[in-house]
Amino acid sequence: MKSRRFIFWFCMLVVMAFLLAACTSESIKQQQLSSDEEPPEVIEEEAQEDIDKGQTITLVTPDTVMKAPEEKSKYQIHTRLTDFHLLSESTGVAWGITDAALRLYRTQDYGETWVDISPSSNVPFGGKLVYGKDIVFTDKDHGWIIRNKQGSAETVLLNTSNGGESWKISSIPGTGEVTALSFVSPQQGWILSTDDLTRGSEQKSLYRTTNSGGLWNQIMQNSEYSSASVPGSVIPRTGSVIGLTFTDATVGFATIREIQSSKLYITRDGGEKWKSSGQVFKNKQLDACGNVTTGAPKLLGGRGNSIEVYIPVTCAKNDQSGYFGYFTGDAGKSWNLVSFPNQGIAREGSLQPVFRRVYDGHRMVNGIIQHSSDMGRTWKAYPRSKLLADNLANYPNVVKLQFVSSDVGWMLIETDDKKRSRLMKSSDGGVTWQGI
Repeated sequence: MKSRRFIFWFCMLVVMAFLLAACTSESIKQQQLSSDEEPPEVIEEEAQEDIDKGQTITLVTPDTVMKAPEEKSKYQIHTRLTDFHLLSESTGVAWGITDAALRLYRTQDYGETWVDISPSSNVPFGGKLVYGKDIVFTDKDHGWIIRNKQGSAETVLLNTSNGGESWKISSIPGTGEVTALSFVSPQQGWILSTDDLTRGSEQKSLYRTTNSGGLWNQIMQNSEYSSASVPGSVIPRTGSVIGLTFTDATVGFATIREIQSSKLYITRDGGEKWKSSGQVFKNKQLDACGNVTTGAPKLLGGRGNSIEVYIPVTCAKNDQSGYFGYFTGDAGKSWNLVSFPNQGIAREGSLQPVFRRVYDGHRMVNGIIQHSSDMGRTWKAYPRSKLLADNLANYPNVVKLQFVSSDVGWMLIETDDKKRSRLMKSSDGGVTWQGI
């Protein structure tokens, strides 16, 4: 009897020991799994609903940006972007304003991850920053930001030479509003500031720097002359500045909006002397428009006498808008005016044409991307992109489209109330699109 009881309890002890060992082994495995693997990124259900309605970007910390993807410290943020600019196929910057603070981000891996390169929030901004007017980058390391005066705060220039790791703040000469900013190298750039006199009249001053903005020299002004003695070699007081673009150290273009027309001024000595173009904005096709709106000159590429520039023009007539474009391939010595056919409806996924080079342009007409290889005279429509169409249903306003090569382009779209935005990208020339 005792022998049977002994055998019974011995067997029970063996079973209990086996079960305990199994549980311990499973616990050890779970602990090893937890320590060896990255914990999955968790987004709360409420946050997920917001992300579905706006831009989510993945940030990496500056000290891990150059590490392998699996070693980067990543986290996601939900943000509203108002503009972007591509510097190369892989590199670009995007930004927006949150509680008067500029939120600026840079990517170097096609938009997969971003680095926060925002300047100090102690420098407040009042509204949307426009590329070429308020912000400019020449490469991933060198950038400039204008903060125009607000109340008692003076106009200042922010400059980085290390990709946004740090920003220097310097004052801007004069007391006017900076209306254009252009840099052709990390060292050489120009700012154009204005002071309103009367409706359709501005005092204009042009400054140049050769040391990245540390020192500015005034090279043109129209304020020290009487209205009857302003020389023909300066940009006159008549009209307001639309945009300014320098293509190299000597050649620059400025578009000026006057009360009933617009004018183009060209310099070939670095900005000291300017001459009005007799070819641009003077055409019978434009004379038939009720209202003509011109854009800032856009450098497309080229060097020396082969510099390519594009100036967009909008013609409003009988409550309808038509698009034109002025093109030069010889640094502004001759110009071609092209009327772009079949414009589409602006509120239904349509956008004025953009050009990477004179013979490489894109536009969107009613949600369909089109491409031109003949200066915009004819257009080839791509098949409708379902993913792009689905996004346009929620973000119907096309803010900006830019191609940096024949393959890679980005598009920024936003909601009607301008409270949410979404970045899209294409890697096949605009045929297909995906979210960033």
